[in-house]
Amino acid sequence: MPADASRTGLAQTALDAYLRAEGAARRGVDGAPICEIVDLITDLLLLAQQRGCDPVSVVRKAEKHVLAETR
Repeated sequence: MPADASRTGLAQTALDAYLRAEGAARRGVDGAPICEIVDLITDLLLLAQQRGCDPVSVVRKAEKHVLAETR
């Protein structure tokens, strides 16, 4: 089942808001480009941990969802 365009559109909206909120703080590390999606996912996993969730479990569950939704 292909990913629904409204779902990826919502993800793009979240990423855009994250980048706007982060603003000028964005920069490369040792000249390497930044992957904004990885940064957002990392921050979301840190938030999950602060809220008492196991970040590894969150990643595993998300992976299962991606696999189920892209078959």
